[in-house]
Amino acid sequence: MSDRIQVIICSLLLVVTSAWAYYFQFEYPSLLAEFDFAAQRVWQEPWRLLTAHFLHLTELHWLLNALAFFFITVLFARYFTVRTFLNALIIIAIGSSLTLTITGFEDHFVGLSIVNHGLLTIGLLLELHASQSSNQRKLMFAALVILVTKWFAEFIGFWQSFLAAGQVQQIWLLHGLGILLGILAWWLHNRRLAKLARLGSD
Repeated sequence: MSDRIQVIICSLLLVVTSAWAYYFQFEYPSLLAEFDFAAQRVWQEPWRLLTAHFLHLTELHWLLNALAFFFITVLFARYFTVRTFLNALIIIAIGSSLTLTITGFEDHFVGLSIVNHGLLTIGLLLELHASQSSNQRKLMFAALVILVTKWFAEFIGFWQSFLAAGQVQQIWLLHGLGILLGILAWWLHNRRLAKLARLGSD
């Protein structure tokens, strides 16, 4: 089985896990309270750094985030192994949660949107780096510009996603962290590839 298919299966399992978590909260009403992001409690309950990203408030919130996550994975799966894919997700998810904790973010949040922004960022950068034609590079660069423009529209309050209803007001901060951590994940991914290339030439 190819690495690409393994990565897609891995992402599908994460989507199923997120779906289970959403529907399980109807059987276990305190699920969100015990597993969402709460900066004041993460040092005693560190699982919140990761679990918050796979919980959702509404069925539409879960469905659209899960579809986006799976679609982005399918688009860029060829650049990953299961290990590097999970590494990228951990860097984006836990890195953003730790940053929010250290900077004194006081709100709660749940949802895959931070991860989706980070995964899209690393995917576009990998595609841009691997592009062989100028048209393809222009397309990837334009997609990155659109992503940053969308974030800026959130930052200035011009655009507020309906999925943010009931969530934190500073959704731009969460998505911006996703983009920044996606850049970090891309840089670390490239460093690993460069290291493997050096080892292969020795």
